[in-house]
Amino acid sequence: MDEEDKKSIVQSLNIRIGSNINDLANALELQNELTKKRDKLQFSLNIANNEVPVKLAAALQKAELNSEQIEKLKARSEALKKKVETFLNKKEPLRYEVDRRFAAINKLEEAMVYLKSFEKIDELSRQMKQTNDDEQLVLLYGELRKMCGQYQKGHRATYVKEYTHYWHNVLKDKLTKQYEDVLKLLKWPFSAPPETQPKEVMTKFNNFTKYLFLIEEPEDLVSSPGTGGTDDVWQEKGPCLPVRVLLRPLKKRFQFHFTGSRQTARIDRPEWFLTQTLTWIKHHQGFVKTHVQPIADKLELEHVRAVDEFNAGLIALAAERLHTVLALYHSQGSKGEIVDVDAAFAHAVDETLGFQRELVEITGKDINSVLSVLTKVETFLRWQTVEKKYALAKMDESLQCPQWCEGVGSGAGAATGSALWIPRAADWFVTLLRTIEDRYKLLPQPGHRLNFLELQLELVEEWRIRLTQLLGAALDNLHVDSFLSPDAASHPVTAVINAAHHTRTVLLQWAHSLHYLQLHFYRRQFLNFTQQQHQDEEFSEDTSDTEYTDSDETPVKRQKDITAQALSLMEVELQAKHLALSEVSRRNSLVPDLNQYDITSPIVNLAVTDPLTGEDEAEEAGVFAEAPALLARLRDSGLASLAEHFLLEFKAGLKDYKRQKWHGLMIVEEMALSVSPPLCRPLAALCARLSVAAQRLAPTLTARLRAHLADIVDNYIFEEIVLENWFNTGGTMQFTHDVKRNLVPAFAPPNKVAANIYQLPRLLEACKLLNLDYGDARRLRALLTKQPAAADQTLDDYNIRYILPEQALQILNQRTDLSDSTSPSSVMELF
Repeated sequence: MDEEDKKSIVQSLNIRIGSNINDLANALELQNELTKKRDKLQFSLNIANNEVPVKLAAALQKAELNSEQIEKLKARSEALKKKVETFLNKKEPLRYEVDRRFAAINKLEEAMVYLKSFEKIDELSRQMKQTNDDEQLVLLYGELRKMCGQYQKGHRATYVKEYTHYWHNVLKDKLTKQYEDVLKLLKWPFSAPPETQPKEVMTKFNNFTKYLFLIEEPEDLVSSPGTGGTDDVWQEKGPCLPVRVLLRPLKKRFQFHFTGSRQTARIDRPEWFLTQTLTWIKHHQGFVKTHVQPIADKLELEHVRAVDEFNAGLIALAAERLHTVLALYHSQGSKGEIVDVDAAFAHAVDETLGFQRELVEITGKDINSVLSVLTKVETFLRWQTVEKKYALAKMDESLQCPQWCEGVGSGAGAATGSALWIPRAADWFVTLLRTIEDRYKLLPQPGHRLNFLELQLELVEEWRIRLTQLLGAALDNLHVDSFLSPDAASHPVTAVINAAHHTRTVLLQWAHSLHYLQLHFYRRQFLNFTQQQHQDEEFSEDTSDTEYTDSDETPVKRQKDITAQALSLMEVELQAKHLALSEVSRRNSLVPDLNQYDITSPIVNLAVTDPLTGEDEAEEAGVFAEAPALLARLRDSGLASLAEHFLLEFKAGLKDYKRQKWHGLMIVEEMALSVSPPLCRPLAALCARLSVAAQRLAPTLTARLRAHLADIVDNYIFEEIVLENWFNTGGTMQFTHDVKRNLVPAFAPPNKVAANIYQLPRLLEACKLLNLDYGDARRLRALLTKQPAAADQTLDDYNIRYILPEQALQILNQRTDLSDSTSPSSVMELF
């Protein structure tokens, strides 16, 4: 027993006995308990010692018996093995002979089955020759098809395929002729939506439709099975046999009317065959859906989509004819048979897109076989060229129109709201862009849509250049009375500003729509995709020209990583759609802040309020990139030029106001104060011009112009009058009245109270300094003089934040009531 166990026992005994040495009752109790445990253990050991010898003897006896039995079994097993081996050696020649004879029998049986299969094929063929029952013929042909599926190799497979192909042609000719006879009874093709047909005729039609489905040749006899899913099977091998028969009379009519030299085949009237194709689809797709597709469903022909195959067959006729017509335009135009080839081409494109829209409405599915004609390289390039040609012509025509600068809502029955300030030319241009979008957004491939987006961006740039030219010409023609007459006609300067602003606003709104967001994300994903492809090409060139050594990152590993990150074009498009939908959902969940600008804050330079660079601006513009920012520059440049024109006469008219003796004005009661006479005329002219401009500009632009004018006036009067003049009490009262009761209301927005805005901060703070009590003014001047380091904090305590400390000190020193013996003697010369 180690020391720890001893300590544990001693501690336990101490706890049981207790700390009182005179009371040993616990010790006696502990002794009795331990004695009982000892006696119990001794008793258990005695019993065990008595039973062990008896059990041990029985176990040893049983083990000996088991060993004897095991030895007997081993001996018996060895004897059986020798006996079996002797028997197999004796019977080996017999077994070999039996296997050889059974192999010969199996070969004979296979030969018999092989010959019987030929006999069965011949028998089926004889039965098909002898029977006249159509149903029986179809059933026998079905047996041939099954055998054709069973036998895939050797001469037998070729033999059964030839028979199947032969009887398919025989049955197809026979059943097709009967099927066409039934179609004549149905008066197919229909010239109007079909009416209820006789029951007997419909029974025949259903039976023969079923037979035609059943005699379809196996796919391996027609073409190799497609690698795609069931959606593409009918597109790969063409429509099913019943649908092909249903299309035959329609094809004949189409070729009769719309090919050759007939009047209905005029190449400058593509809408004739397109409209007829839509009419046939309307009249027949319901019948095919009701009476043909259910039969295919009962026969469990999952790859058959009768309505889609029927519509695709008719659309293919229109697409083929459209391709021929578009190809003829160039040759016919070169011969002079068509006066305006581009107009005919544009007309054909419009009719094709209209056909596609109606087709989607009628069928409920986006079948793009006609649009694929427009997206062929030569046709697509010409489409873009013609689109740009007519768009530029329309743009020039709209800007040359005398009414281009008038508001959309002006004239008879004038509207209210934003329509009053949107120029007609801008509305025409936005409509032009929207029309182009409506045409190209039907294209299934995002790459084609991106090409047209580039065209839209080119047109926006052309539009901006033309507006810039118009703005320059309009500014050159400005004169003194340009904005003094409140006539209803819009001025070219404000029209250009409004046009740039409206176009920019529309582009930013479109940039957040699903269509343009999808193009934006697709272009970003596609750029990543092309960069990845370029990296793959560079990597493959490097791997072919470089000898590699052992390293942590081998070329094989790098290639696997690149392949794992690569995306297919289809995945790129799907990911772009997902990102666009997520972005639309995110924007819809946010509450947009429409008040982008604080109209009460001064704007120092309008030309830089919308920078061209920056992630936020680029993200807001989206797919339109820098176009909105360039339009904003044009707009702000126009506003700055307009403000400069307004302030030119205003500054010239302030000469007398600046010469006014602010140090010698008499004190007048506040109720009797009026605007200073020298300020009245220039301020009235400025307010008149601003009022006229406000009627012709968009509300947001008016607010920007008003804030810009207020900032310039604030700086000019502060520097030219406040800092250059002495003020007595009368001059202070008059100047404060001019600022708070005349200048501030002049630049206040119509919906704002002049007392609640801070439009002229320097002038208002200058009035605060001029109107300080004598004691406060002296203390402030002393603090600014003695503690220049804390001047900013001192002025901030007086809520003066726009005036510099040295300017504030100058204003206080130019108060005549603060002049003392320290003032220069020249002060007295003012009087």
